[in-house]
Amino acid sequence: MSDREGGRAAEGQDVRQAGDGDPGCDQHREHRCSHPVGEGAHGGQRRELSHFGVKVAIIEPGFFKTFVTNTSELTRNIQEAWDKASPEVKEAYGEMFLAHSLKGFGSLDKMCSQDLSLVTNCMEHALTACHPRTRYSPGWDAKLIYLPMSYMPTFLVDAIVKWSNPRPAKAM
Repeated sequence: MSDREGGRAAEGQDVRQAGDGDPGCDQHREHRCSHPVGEGAHGGQRRELSHFGVKVAIIEPGFFKTFVTNTSELTRNIQEAWDKASPEVKEAYGEMFLAHSLKGFGSLDKMCSQDLSLVTNCMEHALTACHPRTRYSPGWDAKLIYLPMSYMPTFLVDAIVKWSNPRPAKAM
Protein backbone atom coordinates (compact mmCIF):
# COMPACT_ATOMS: atom_id res chain seq x y z
CA MET A 1 0.00 0.00 0.00
CA SER A 2 1.04 3.60 -0.39
CA ASP A 3 2.38 5.40 2.62
CA ARG A 4 0.90 8.73 3.74
CA GLU A 5 3.92 10.83 2.74
CA GLY A 6 3.09 10.40 -0.95
CA GLY A 7 5.89 7.95 -1.74
CA ARG A 8 5.64 4.24 -2.34
CA ALA A 9 5.77 1.81 0.56
CA ALA A 10 8.80 -0.45 0.70
CA GLU A 11 6.84 -3.59 -0.16
CA GLY A 12 3.41 -4.73 -1.29
CA GLN A 13 0.98 -3.64 -3.94
CA ASP A 14 -1.02 -0.43 -3.93
CA VAL A 15 -4.60 -1.50 -3.23
CA ARG A 16 -7.28 1.13 -3.72
CA GLN A 17 -11.01 1.21 -3.96
CA ALA A 18 -13.03 2.95 -6.66
CA GLY A 19 -13.55 6.53 -5.56
CA ASP A 20 -10.56 6.59 -3.18
CA GLY A 21 -9.07 9.91 -4.15
CA ASP A 22 -9.22 12.19 -1.16
CA PRO A 23 -8.68 10.30 2.11
CA GLY A 24 -10.50 13.02 4.05
CA CYS A 25 -13.60 12.89 1.87
CA ASP A 26 -15.28 9.65 2.90
CA GLN A 27 -18.71 10.84 3.99
CA HIS A 28 -20.28 9.16 0.94
CA ARG A 29 -18.16 5.99 1.07
CA GLU A 30 -21.19 3.74 1.77
CA HIS A 31 -22.94 5.19 -1.27
CA ARG A 32 -20.00 4.47 -3.57
CA CYS A 33 -19.43 0.99 -2.15
CA SER A 34 -23.02 -0.16 -2.17
CA HIS A 35 -23.90 0.49 -5.77
CA PRO A 36 -22.94 -1.86 -8.57
CA VAL A 37 -20.16 -0.25 -10.51
CA GLY A 38 -20.34 -2.50 -13.52
CA GLU A 39 -17.91 -3.76 -16.08
CA GLY A 40 -18.66 -0.85 -18.41
CA ALA A 41 -17.47 1.79 -15.98
CA HIS A 42 -14.28 0.09 -14.85
CA GLY A 43 -13.59 -2.31 -17.72
CA GLY A 44 -11.33 0.19 -19.45
CA GLN A 45 -9.40 0.95 -16.27
CA ARG A 46 -9.07 -2.78 -15.57
CA ARG A 47 -7.63 -3.44 -19.03
CA GLU A 48 -5.35 -0.39 -18.91
CA LEU A 49 -3.93 -1.24 -15.48
CA SER A 50 -3.26 -4.86 -16.49
CA HIS A 51 -0.26 -3.60 -18.50
CA PHE A 52 1.31 -2.56 -15.18
CA GLY A 53 0.65 -5.86 -13.42
CA VAL A 54 -2.38 -4.55 -11.51
CA LYS A 55 -5.33 -6.92 -11.29
CA VAL A 56 -8.69 -5.22 -10.72
CA ALA A 57 -11.60 -7.09 -9.15
CA ILE A 58 -15.06 -5.60 -9.60
CA ILE A 59 -17.58 -6.19 -6.81
CA GLU A 60 -21.20 -5.65 -7.90
CA PRO A 61 -23.40 -6.24 -4.84
CA GLY A 62 -27.16 -6.41 -4.80
CA PHE A 63 -29.22 -4.60 -2.17
CA PHE A 64 -27.97 -4.84 1.41
CA LYS A 65 -29.36 -3.27 4.57
CA THR A 66 -27.16 -0.18 4.98
CA PHE A 67 -27.66 3.55 5.53
CA VAL A 68 -28.02 3.96 1.76
CA THR A 69 -31.05 1.65 1.64
CA ASN A 70 -32.70 3.00 4.81
CA THR A 71 -36.31 3.52 3.67
CA SER A 72 -37.12 6.27 6.16
CA GLU A 73 -34.03 8.22 5.05
CA LEU A 74 -34.79 7.67 1.36
CA THR A 75 -38.41 8.69 1.82
CA ARG A 76 -37.38 11.83 3.70
CA ASN A 77 -34.86 12.77 0.98
CA ILE A 78 -37.37 12.21 -1.83
CA GLN A 79 -40.00 14.26 -0.01
CA GLU A 80 -37.48 17.08 0.60
CA ALA A 81 -36.50 17.09 -3.08
CA TRP A 82 -40.18 17.16 -4.06
CA ASP A 83 -40.89 20.05 -1.68
CA LYS A 84 -37.97 22.05 -3.16
CA ALA A 85 -38.97 21.31 -6.78
CA SER A 86 -40.45 24.06 -8.90
CA PRO A 87 -44.19 24.05 -9.68
CA GLU A 88 -43.35 23.18 -13.33
CA VAL A 89 -41.46 20.05 -12.26
CA LYS A 90 -44.24 19.03 -9.88
CA GLU A 91 -46.79 19.48 -12.65
CA ALA A 92 -44.68 17.51 -15.16
CA TYR A 93 -44.28 14.53 -12.82
CA GLY A 94 -47.55 14.71 -10.91
CA GLU A 95 -48.52 13.63 -7.41
CA MET A 96 -49.11 10.02 -8.55
CA PHE A 97 -45.44 9.75 -9.57
CA LEU A 98 -44.38 10.82 -6.08
CA ALA A 99 -46.84 8.40 -4.45
CA HIS A 100 -45.68 5.45 -6.61
CA SER A 101 -42.02 6.29 -5.95
CA LEU A 102 -42.52 6.45 -2.19
CA LYS A 103 -44.53 3.21 -2.26
CA GLY A 104 -41.67 1.52 -4.15
CA PHE A 105 -39.24 2.41 -1.38
CA GLY A 106 -41.54 0.66 1.12
CA SER A 107 -40.77 -2.74 -0.47
CA LEU A 108 -37.01 -2.07 -0.39
CA ASP A 109 -36.73 -3.36 3.20
CA LYS A 110 -37.96 -6.77 2.10
CA MET A 111 -35.44 -6.94 -0.75
CA CYS A 112 -32.35 -6.01 1.25
CA SER A 113 -30.12 -8.71 2.67
CA GLN A 114 -28.84 -8.18 6.20
CA ASP A 115 -25.79 -10.42 5.75
CA LEU A 116 -23.04 -7.92 4.90
CA SER A 117 -20.47 -10.70 5.24
CA LEU A 118 -21.34 -11.70 1.66
CA VAL A 119 -19.75 -8.46 0.46
CA THR A 120 -16.83 -8.48 2.86
CA ASN A 121 -16.09 -12.12 1.97
CA CYS A 122 -15.85 -11.08 -1.69
CA MET A 123 -13.50 -8.25 -0.73
CA GLU A 124 -11.37 -10.62 1.31
CA HIS A 125 -11.23 -13.17 -1.51
CA ALA A 126 -10.35 -10.48 -4.07
CA LEU A 127 -7.49 -9.21 -1.90
CA THR A 128 -6.04 -12.48 -0.62
CA ALA A 129 -6.70 -15.18 -3.24
CA CYS A 130 -3.91 -16.39 -5.49
CA HIS A 131 -6.34 -16.22 -8.42
CA PRO A 132 -9.09 -13.67 -7.64
CA ARG A 133 -12.08 -13.43 -9.94
CA THR A 134 -12.57 -10.45 -12.22
CA ARG A 135 -16.16 -9.90 -11.07
CA TYR A 136 -17.99 -10.70 -7.84
CA SER A 137 -21.78 -10.55 -7.40
CA PRO A 138 -22.68 -10.92 -3.71
CA GLY A 139 -26.38 -11.39 -3.00
CA TRP A 140 -29.05 -13.42 -4.77
CA ASP A 141 -30.58 -10.35 -6.41
CA ALA A 142 -27.20 -9.50 -7.93
CA LYS A 143 -26.75 -13.05 -9.25
CA LEU A 144 -30.28 -13.61 -10.52
CA ILE A 145 -31.36 -10.12 -11.65
CA TYR A 146 -28.59 -7.53 -12.02
CA LEU A 147 -25.81 -9.71 -13.44
CA PRO A 148 -28.03 -11.19 -16.18
CA MET A 149 -29.34 -7.68 -16.92
CA SER A 150 -25.76 -6.46 -17.41
CA TYR A 151 -25.39 -8.96 -20.27
CA MET A 152 -28.73 -8.07 -21.93
CA PRO A 153 -28.96 -5.61 -24.80
CA THR A 154 -29.47 -2.05 -23.57
CA PHE A 155 -32.83 -1.61 -25.32
CA LEU A 156 -34.20 -4.64 -23.45
CA VAL A 157 -32.97 -3.42 -20.05
CA ASP A 158 -34.42 0.03 -20.80
CA ALA A 159 -37.79 -1.57 -21.62
CA ILE A 160 -37.79 -3.59 -18.38
CA VAL A 161 -36.89 -0.56 -16.25
CA LYS A 162 -39.42 1.64 -18.06
CA TRP A 163 -42.15 -0.96 -17.56
CA SER A 164 -41.43 -1.41 -13.85
CA ASN A 165 -41.05 2.27 -12.86
CA PRO A 166 -43.78 4.90 -12.43
CA ARG A 167 -44.53 7.12 -15.40
CA PRO A 168 -44.49 10.95 -15.10
CA ALA A 169 -47.86 12.64 -15.63
CA LYS A 170 -46.74 14.67 -18.66
CA ALA A 171 -44.65 11.89 -20.27
CA MET A 172 -44.95 11.48 -24.01
